[in-house]
Amino acid sequence: MTPEIVRVRVGGEPDRTRIVATDRPPFFSICIPQYNRTSFLKEALRTIKAQNFPDFEVCIADDRSTDGRSHEIVEYLQESGLSFAYKQNSENLRYDGNLRTAIGLASGVYCLLMGNDDALAGPNVLARLRELLVQHPKVGLLVPNFADFGGGRVTRRVRHTGVVGQGVEVATSRFRNLSFVSGLILRNDRAQAHATDKWDGSEMYQMYLGSRIIAEGYELLELDEALVLKDIIVPGESVDSYFNSPRVSSPAIIERRLPLVQLGRLVEDAIRPHAGRRGPVLAVKIFLQILMFPYPFWIMEYRRVQSWRFAAGVCLGMRPRNLLANVRFKPLHRAFICGVYLFFTCVGLLTPIVAFDYCRPRLYAISKSLFQRATPSCV
Repeated sequence: MTPEIVRVRVGGEPDRTRIVATDRPPFFSICIPQYNRTSFLKEALRTIKAQNFPDFEVCIADDRSTDGRSHEIVEYLQESGLSFAYKQNSENLRYDGNLRTAIGLASGVYCLLMGNDDALAGPNVLARLRELLVQHPKVGLLVPNFADFGGGRVTRRVRHTGVVGQGVEVATSRFRNLSFVSGLILRNDRAQAHATDKWDGSEMYQMYLGSRIIAEGYELLELDEALVLKDIIVPGESVDSYFNSPRVSSPAIIERRLPLVQLGRLVEDAIRPHAGRRGPVLAVKIFLQILMFPYPFWIMEYRRVQSWRFAAGVCLGMRPRNLLANVRFKPLHRAFICGVYLFFTCVGLLTPIVAFDYCRPRLYAISKSLFQRATPSCV
């Protein structure tokens, strides 16, 4: 049976307790939430083992995988020579709780977050990241770009390399860049300090942590380099995805609440302690971005993979009484957000999918430039 917690140093013996505090912490803790994607995770670990910067540990939280292969991960780690911490949860926590568990295993100075089916883009990735973080010790969050594992198409979630700044304005303008978890680097001490289960179910725990760390005054460093490869390909195997879900044939339009409905409240909660009088205006900016960008995208996606009625149910789930629940808005601000919701609901439900696909690259570029006018300092 797999031990609940295993932690070893290179050359050491397995131990079910944490490394003693007198040990020098590694520079990086590579934190990976794991569930069932054993073959993909083993491929990811091979890219981690290939790194030429050795001062790191691997921290894996297994969320009660049901594929019967958890022992393969422990065996691979024990034979690899890597420093690692492995924990199998006593119950299924789902994504947010499992990511928090993986971060909780970390003893490094920085946490590098990785999905269990994503890879590092080459053997120099950790060395490059370490170089930048040593140059900029006030950085609390680093955000790189990523590319597809198959084909190499780069997704430029950031457009420049440099330190953007810190504070609530930066957190408000950059939070959307944190939706893809792999490659994000957080200061470990701040990630541990802000650990919470309040937003479990949002599937965006990393967005809460990153937004809070920047809002409290640590710097954001953006890196216009694709250091992560998204969606490892393993012949004969595939990962679960909304895209592969069976079509729902219900003729009725039923309210369907996606985790997206929590996103605005999550970010608003992350910046609130540091927002002061700017809080209401910044909250409007947060919800405006959600309704302008990810909301119509997901309407289109569910029209594509499910049906128009299913997408209309998603729209009902995103209506303002759900979207703005427990957030204090002035009546004028609330009315404005309601108007924006109605407009983009119509856009998402009525725009032909072929027209959206044609405009998509340009729309993505606009989404990454609008609200993000700060110019990074050079690195």
